[in-house]
Amino acid sequence: MFGGMMSQQNQPWDQQPYGTAQQVYAAPHPADTTLPPPASLLRWFSSTAAAGIVVALLWWCAAPGGAFYGKGADALTWLPRDLVLAGLTLVAGIITGALLIPQRHRNGAWLSAVVTILGCAVGAVIAWQLGTFAGVLWGPDTSSAAAESVAFSLRSLGVLALWPFACAMVFFVANLASLLRSPVGGKG
Repeated sequence: MFGGMMSQQNQPWDQQPYGTAQQVYAAPHPADTTLPPPASLLRWFSSTAAAGIVVALLWWCAAPGGAFYGKGADALTWLPRDLVLAGLTLVAGIITGALLIPQRHRNGAWLSAVVTILGCAVGAVIAWQLGTFAGVLWGPDTSSAAAESVAFSLRSLGVLALWPFACAMVFFVANLASLLRSPVGGKG
């Protein structure tokens, strides 16, 4: 009776010595636990890209030569118009990065961050193109204008990099602060 139970249990002399691959190395994580689900990635990308529509409409409403400010006949309004889009994309990047911060401890956080930053870049291009289209559609006729910069457009294309850059910086600074606050060897 007891002899049968003893043979089924592992005895200390039956165990493999320490140092074998089975005891030293941890089992690898399955691929499905290290990557976020594809629907999550699609949601991050599409929501940030679709936010470009909101930024475009805000740009059209708030910029000089747009819906409410100016008549669109002044050739010197290109800089304030570009600065309005720069401010809007900077705010959008900070908000997007702040929304991404809670994701940093989940599986595949860096992949989510990269997809979100790509969505921010697409959102910035959508904001530029849709805002320019709104200027053509609802703005004053600029076909007989003396200067090219009278038309509602973006002259400083570097503004488009502010949204993904701000998002990446907020995510990076949050991760850096978390690492600096965490105890050595622990999770922050």
